[in-house]
Amino acid sequence: MKLVISITRDEDATQLIHALIDHEFRATRINSAGGFLKRGNSTVVVGVDDEKVDAILSLIRQSTEHANVFVMNVGRFERL
Repeated sequence: MKLVISITRDEDATQLIHALIDHEFRATRINSAGGFLKRGNSTVVVGVDDEKVDAILSLIRQSTEHANVFVMNVGRFERL
């Protein structure tokens, strides 16, 4: 299991969320601000099985102009 975190511009995040939903991925969008100019950013978080990480990365590349992406191992996952 992996946790994919993508930090991108607000404008790109909307398009990314739509692309993820169209491909049946569940995602959470968190509005954030940062950087030198404190511009609006969005952090999109997706939990996926290891074999689907490449599909997520492809959607991020297609949907955003620029993104900082982190792919992290998940040691434990529980749905409550």
